[in-house]
Amino acid sequence: MKSFRDINIQKMFPSVVYRRGLEYYNKNLVSDLLYDINYQVWTATVQGTEDYFVEINTSDFAKGSVDAYCDCPAFDTYGSCKHIVATLISISARETNNPPRKMSDNYQTTNWLIDSISSLTNYQPTSEVLSEKIPLHVEYYFKWSFERNLLLELKVGEKRCLVVKNAHDFLNDVMKGNEHYFTKTFTYSPETHYFMQQDMEIFELLFSVLRNEKIYLDRGIYHYQDSPERSVVIPPLLAKQLLHMLIKRDFTVETRDQSFQHIDIVEDELPFHFDLAKNEQGELVLSMDEMASMTYFKLYQMLFSHGAFYFPAKEQIPIIEQITQVGRENEHLPIPKKQADAFISEVLPSLKKVGDVQIDENVAAEIIQVPLRAKLFLEVQSNWIVGKLEYHYGDYQIDPFSGREQDDVIIIRDVEKEQQIMHLIEHANFHYNGKELYIEADEESLYDFLYDVLPLLDKYVELFLTSEIRNFIVENEPSPSTSVRHESSSNLLEIGFNIDGVDDSEISHILNAVMEKKRYYRMQSGALLSLEGDEFSSMKQLFDDLDIQKDDLQDGNVQMPVYRGAQVDELIDTKKNYDPSFRKLLHQLKSPEEQVYPLPESLNATLRDYQMTGYQWFKSLSAYYLGGILADDMGLGKTLQSIAYILSEPSDMPHLIVAPSSVVYNWKNECDKFAPDLNVAILTGAPLERVKKIEEYTDMDVWITSYATLRQDIELYREQSFQTLILDESQYIKNYATKTSRAIREIKASRRFALSGTPIENSIDELWAIFQVILPGLMPNQRSFKQLSHEKIAQLTKPFILRRLKKDVLKELPDKIETVHVSELTKDQKDLYVGYWRELQQEAAQSMKESGFNQNRMKILAGLTRLRQICCHPSVFVENYQGESGKLNQLMDTVRNAIANGKRMLIFSQFTSMHEIIIEKLKQEEIDYFYLHGQTASEDRVKMSERFNNGENNVFLISLKAGGTGLNLTGADTVILYDLWWNPAVEDQATGRAHRFGQKNVVQVIRLITEGTIEEKIYDLQQKKRELIDQVIQPGETMLSSLSEDDVRELLNI
Repeated sequence: MKSFRDINIQKMFPSVVYRRGLEYYNKNLVSDLLYDINYQVWTATVQGTEDYFVEINTSDFAKGSVDAYCDCPAFDTYGSCKHIVATLISISARETNNPPRKMSDNYQTTNWLIDSISSLTNYQPTSEVLSEKIPLHVEYYFKWSFERNLLLELKVGEKRCLVVKNAHDFLNDVMKGNEHYFTKTFTYSPETHYFMQQDMEIFELLFSVLRNEKIYLDRGIYHYQDSPERSVVIPPLLAKQLLHMLIKRDFTVETRDQSFQHIDIVEDELPFHFDLAKNEQGELVLSMDEMASMTYFKLYQMLFSHGAFYFPAKEQIPIIEQITQVGRENEHLPIPKKQADAFISEVLPSLKKVGDVQIDENVAAEIIQVPLRAKLFLEVQSNWIVGKLEYHYGDYQIDPFSGREQDDVIIIRDVEKEQQIMHLIEHANFHYNGKELYIEADEESLYDFLYDVLPLLDKYVELFLTSEIRNFIVENEPSPSTSVRHESSSNLLEIGFNIDGVDDSEISHILNAVMEKKRYYRMQSGALLSLEGDEFSSMKQLFDDLDIQKDDLQDGNVQMPVYRGAQVDELIDTKKNYDPSFRKLLHQLKSPEEQVYPLPESLNATLRDYQMTGYQWFKSLSAYYLGGILADDMGLGKTLQSIAYILSEPSDMPHLIVAPSSVVYNWKNECDKFAPDLNVAILTGAPLERVKKIEEYTDMDVWITSYATLRQDIELYREQSFQTLILDESQYIKNYATKTSRAIREIKASRRFALSGTPIENSIDELWAIFQVILPGLMPNQRSFKQLSHEKIAQLTKPFILRRLKKDVLKELPDKIETVHVSELTKDQKDLYVGYWRELQQEAAQSMKESGFNQNRMKILAGLTRLRQICCHPSVFVENYQGESGKLNQLMDTVRNAIANGKRMLIFSQFTSMHEIIIEKLKQEEIDYFYLHGQTASEDRVKMSERFNNGENNVFLISLKAGGTGLNLTGADTVILYDLWWNPAVEDQATGRAHRFGQKNVVQVIRLITEGTIEEKIYDLQQKKRELIDQVIQPGETMLSSLSEDDVRELLNI
């Protein structure tokens, strides 16, 4: 006898169903397993979300068939379930006494979730277990209520369809897998019946309609009109979608008179047909046959006619709503003779948009269609303008207000144009007294009418004006023009305003009217001159932008500072008349690169092309006693361009350079290097010492001081005049209210220039503050400045700001730019340095005298290293040093400036203790960094390099020896050598970390050197011996080992 152990239960079910059933079995959820030998039926109870009854009929088991039943929802929907699987496994286990392995762990919550989700899984019934089901046929019937709500009724059955008496209950039962009773002989059962997929999709849509309706009813928001229980009211939103689904099924539309099958849906045409003819009384009649058989569903915006649903276009809907309403009551609509024109002109075109229109031949013969000619006659009567409006269609004249008397023809009137004309008439405040149009003629109203209304009317009507009205209009509009002359003697611009076609005696009055923002000016002739045209509006804008007031005008002219020249040229939008001197000024301001000012012969440098442009820019502005901001990128040579300019401007008055304290000596060094003929004085030292220098240095060419010192000494500068004031790193005066900015503004200088790679660091107000110093008067007050657009600010400042970026001039730059920044020892540093230097000098001289140089080499090296460490920072080896370091201050200034310019840098130093001091400063300023030293593991070196090259952090602090080789740091574009190495080759290796293959940016190398110390002498010695060092000293050797006794004596002045 065949048993359950002979079949593979797992293969009979989908894997997920089998696995869930096995889990139920393993959790001992199958109980009351019984076998009825008479009926050959197994029964069991399986515990799930509730207890479910399972029945397994084995009467046909020998034939290979098993019938199974479970009363759970999954079985109703899919025909099989996990409860049946668990029961079959239990039967098999009982027969074999060898149950499947149970799960050792009891994950109740997890199992519950898996069971719950798996019950939702959609799988196909298994043919081995389930018997065949009977398909059911569905018939659909469309009807509508008195309110034109669409109703859908259903019939369902196996062979003969039965009425669904309660559509809501039926759909609810079908969707939930329940039975639904129809008659004693027929009950829908999901166990034995099924619906076609297309019908199920329709049921789902209808069920969603009922769910929505329930929400409306429950919340008391809205519900459709009461309908029979057998009907589902179809909402407008779903009607079209549902119709497309129903036309593929057994679908009937029932009207009051007949039924329609084989329903169509039409979207590109409508079923309307109209006939226009005359009746026996000679009146027009519009026939709308078939209108009674059409039904328009207003809420659904669709139409039903003769078995087809029509969906009109959006613009057709308003027309259809009107004609269906009229057509149901009047299939033959009479049209009075007086309304014939209006009907033909307004209604007929709309009818043609929705259907076919046939016009009787006799009617067509009476219709004429010619263009409208509208005529408006205007005259002045007392204080009124009086008008008469006429419409002319061919030989027929129509009064727009009373119509026409003749009815011998039907005129197709231009309704749209007539409406536009009447709208303009109403907009012009015309009144109609039953005879004529009239409007008040006070001056304001008269101007509005002449210049606003008439030009619009002129587009639609023919104007007939009396001479009296024409005298108010300026026929040939005067043309304003602007002239500009440059007065060389006063260095001022004289701007003149002229108006062609206007007597000179009236020009000033017209200009005053423009300034007062009047809309028109009444001329001596009585004509009203409009001031609202483009040219007068442009002149009005010019007055506003240049802040020209009535009192500034003298005989139609106004004087302006020369720095307004480029702005004036940009603002003038009328005819321009410039004198040669002003044209030259504009050319110099706008095209400095085309100027030909010669370089001073004594300049000890060759300028690159862009630097030559910068020099010409300096000279062009200086020629007109103007100033500006040289905002070149860091490393492009702002200092050199400034020195070339200073050298070209000899004067009895000195040039004053104000710079941060950290670069004051760098300026002196650069002047000595590039312009050795200049007499340069640095105004530093104690207060009394500075007073003495100022008194003695009157014959000096250049004075250099710091911002801090100038602020303290401003009393000493007030009586002094300077040829040029140059402000280096001008962001130091970006705050207008500081004492430093106020002190700078007190300096008397013929020309003022600012140097800054970042003239705007945080706010546009910083640019305003700088220009208050270099070109006072160019900008408006701060409140007005804040209201200017960025475009307007750019227009104002364009001639006075020159900015070039490295990437823009890259082709003419070398691969590597090397510069030296010189700093000054602080007082505490200087005291230490002088003491150590004198002690080393004496000891070295004595030692070399007694035992020779070679015997004392290491001792001298140690002494020189101490001097270099003091230059870096005395705290490198001096405990409890409380003072500052001039070089460290200069480094931090350089770092801040570089970051502000978007630079990324490597900082090299050979002293570990110096690294710690720099790191503390970086932390104080919240500047993120990497740090590589001799103890850094090789793996970490590579990781840090990769992170830096990928853009992380802007500073990489490196031990000169540890980081001199084996690193690729092309993510940097700036290299700072904090302290000098004896061997320049080692420095070259360090700079080579950034300046190597793969580097896309120009690399700037900055050496920090302390003024008046051994560092200067080491640098000079490096330059003298660089060629020899390159040839003789191998990388890794120290230069000191090849220093001669003469070199040491030079370093220590022995």
